[in-house]
Amino acid sequence: MQTLLAIEKNWDACAANAGGPRTIDLDLLLYDDAMIESPEIIVPHPRMHERRFVLAPAAEIAANVVHPKLRRTIRELLTQLPSPAADEPNLRIFLSPTDIQATILDLHRNGHRIGLVPTMGALHEGHISLVHNAREQADIVAATIFVNPTQFGPHEDFRKYPRTLDADLRALASAGCNLVFIPTANDIYPPGFSTYVEPPVVSQPLEGICRPGHFRGVATIVLKLFQLLPAHIACFGQKDYQQLQVIKRMVADLAVPIEIIACPTVREPDGLAMSSRNRYLSPSERQQALALSRALAQAEQRVRFGEQNAATIVTAMQATLHEAGITQIEYVALADPETLAPQTTVDRPTIALIAARVGTTRLIDNRLLLKAT
Repeated sequence: MQTLLAIEKNWDACAANAGGPRTIDLDLLLYDDAMIESPEIIVPHPRMHERRFVLAPAAEIAANVVHPKLRRTIRELLTQLPSPAADEPNLRIFLSPTDIQATILDLHRNGHRIGLVPTMGALHEGHISLVHNAREQADIVAATIFVNPTQFGPHEDFRKYPRTLDADLRALASAGCNLVFIPTANDIYPPGFSTYVEPPVVSQPLEGICRPGHFRGVATIVLKLFQLLPAHIACFGQKDYQQLQVIKRMVADLAVPIEIIACPTVREPDGLAMSSRNRYLSPSERQQALALSRALAQAEQRVRFGEQNAATIVTAMQATLHEAGITQIEYVALADPETLAPQTTVDRPTIALIAARVGTTRLIDNRLLLKAT
């Protein structure tokens, strides 16, 4: 406890500011089976079981730890809290893989058509559009919220990836989602887990070069979610274009009985593709980021006016990014929409793709270019 207080003090969270804004606030929630009540410290923390913002992250790393006073696991305490979407009784929250699988199979037996929306949380209107698309084609919509550690590289943002569970649940409830599955990493990757999906060839260029191992993690988690939630359809956004092609190819190759629905990229009014990572951008970086969609729009215009030389178009796209001060460009590419093989001539449908860093934030975007008429 003294160590926690020392850290707070070093970050200007002095005792004199108790109850006021703090730079950092550290509390000791549990310590093995210890139960301590003294003027200096109370363990377990007396209100931890009432606070979703405490229990939700705790459940990600210690779901099966037992509260020594209440004799319930962190997972059970979280489940027993009133849903933040309690005024939307149609949203059912599942933490157990066994429970969600049994529920989905029971819905199958009763003739329901099920739509699935896998997410990593930090939901925005792009995610909600996937729920709406699923709702149009199914009578039961299930979503998942899981920040998948196996698709992050060692220097990527897994630990700082935004986690906004309460807001996510409210958004899903308002969008008409019926079920949401929120597993922990230990649920998905239990001790001894060693089976991974080797992703298809379409995973190898572009993101496959910039983020080695990424699609191995994506393919593995998506296939596992398809097993736990065997829906009729699954909705994925076209903003993550290569991911979409990887999943479509995996489903076809492995004969997974699910239809993949590709949903259009949702953009801000100024053209920026919606992304959970946009919240990392400063106001000036937010303006810089508009160069990605601007470069894609200019590429589309060039093709419409008859330009077919891919190198010329790529050079112009790169120039647009540079003019905005974006110098950390991972790739600007024109490729076949299905195989992502590079194209030298835009004489048929072509996908234009960009990955670049704006500040420290990695952004991707794409646009389908059609043959000039």
